[in-house]
Amino acid sequence: MHAVIRADGSDTIGYGHLARTSALAEILLERGHRVSYATTTPESAERMCPQDVGLIPLSDRTSPAELLDWIGENDPDFAFVDAYPVDTNYQSLLRERIPLAVLQDDAQQAVCADVLINGNLYAEELEYDIVGDEPIRCLGPKYLPVRSSISSLAQKLPAWRQPPQKAVITFGGSDIKNLTPRTVRAFDGTDISITAVVGPGSSNERSVRDAASAVDTEVTVLRDPTDFGQILFDADLAVSACGSTIYELLALGTPTVSIPVVDNQRLIAESLRERELAIVLDEDRKQSDIRSAIHRSIKHPDLRTKHRCGGRETVDGRGALRICNRTLSLVEQERWSQ
Repeated sequence: MHAVIRADGSDTIGYGHLARTSALAEILLERGHRVSYATTTPESAERMCPQDVGLIPLSDRTSPAELLDWIGENDPDFAFVDAYPVDTNYQSLLRERIPLAVLQDDAQQAVCADVLINGNLYAEELEYDIVGDEPIRCLGPKYLPVRSSISSLAQKLPAWRQPPQKAVITFGGSDIKNLTPRTVRAFDGTDISITAVVGPGSSNERSVRDAASAVDTEVTVLRDPTDFGQILFDADLAVSACGSTIYELLALGTPTVSIPVVDNQRLIAESLRERELAIVLDEDRKQSDIRSAIHRSIKHPDLRTKHRCGGRETVDGRGALRICNRTLSLVEQERWSQ
């Protein structure tokens, strides 16, 4: 079968949509299916997605015209959509032509799809407005897509060290709030080896390196490392934004201090706090607040144990497999019914 995935990613809109749909692409390719990416950011898709996907460059994020033309010419079997500008009308036009699965983080707009996917912690609590026939619902962290590099590590038991010896700092693809330098300084004086990850769209690498040079702590600064998943897994403690990476950290059992950096991360932050899965700070926290949270995690191994076990129980890393199984089953049923 041939799947088309509609997703974008950049330093301004983030890379989470490409990251989680790439998890679906990996499974489909492993099973011998074809995958094409329809995207307005082909360079990002080429860098972040599996090598064997085809690329369909689009010039407009909000108009379905180019994608509909491509579908008419290439006749794919189904589509995954994970892009905020793909609104209800866009979905409806696609669904008229092809079985459609929609990944959507909220319920702000009505959904018109055959499969509705929301792997967030709060997904089952939302009230969705549905247009057309009721979709198959894949809701909650059971259906959270994480990349194969993470899902394979999630099946292993992470090391336990007390006191912590390794920490990782990661604030997404672009660190739009410039929190990495502040967090590096918050670790000053601790006996922990720090890996500060600079995302592919970040413009603050120089300031991160300046902060690393100014502290009395061992700090390694890495830009867009290829072994990012292993770095997260090896860490005894993480400081992270509340985007897609926080779910990877939960799956890996890495205790985390988490800070929302954009509006659409606030629901995740609230859910993490309510479920006691991480230490969660408000986005306007000062360096001293971050430092206090880090020291709290270091000094309370029982808290880190709670976060470690709770994260692994909540996100098992097999969400992408479940999504693909349910979607492929639906497409096969529609084939037999025709």
